[in-house]
Amino acid sequence: MPDKITTISLIWMTMVAGMLTATVTLYQPSFQASKSGSPTVTARTQSPLQYYR
Repeated sequence: MPDKITTISLIWMTMVAGMLTATVTLYQPSFQASKSGSPTVTARTQSPLQYYR
């Protein structure tokens, strides 16, 4: 059985690899969707003064 440092190192590398894989996987669809010509969501700013005029 490996010592504690080797075990912790393997667990840490597995977690980092999993997070990196999840980040790349989740980033891909949003990047491709923005290139496909889908409309972007924008909002108009409204001043509270327009209700009191």
